[in-house]
Amino acid sequence: MLKEFSALVSSLASRVFSGEKTPSPRREEDLFSLVDQARREWEDAKSRFNQIADPDLVDYAIYDMEAAERRYVYLLKKAREEGFHLERLN
Repeated sequence: MLKEFSALVSSLASRVFSGEKTPSPRREEDLFSLVDQARREWEDAKSRFNQIADPDLVDYAIYDMEAAERRYVYLLKKAREEGFHLERLN
């Protein structure tokens, strides 16, 4: 998953600097998958936070939930900047 994310960021950066505007259908599906996966991870983190019974784990659960949310928001923002259509997610 980290390799996919790294490849996406690298690809987005190269497209930004090359001036490429139209995403390929395959690339759009790859980005959709990453955004959808990030959304699911965020939802899972929220669920884990809501089920925490051990007070010692609250800080970790908050950190995990916020990190997942920020990754999801970042990927959504990048996808929109690239002109991808992600209506299926909203």
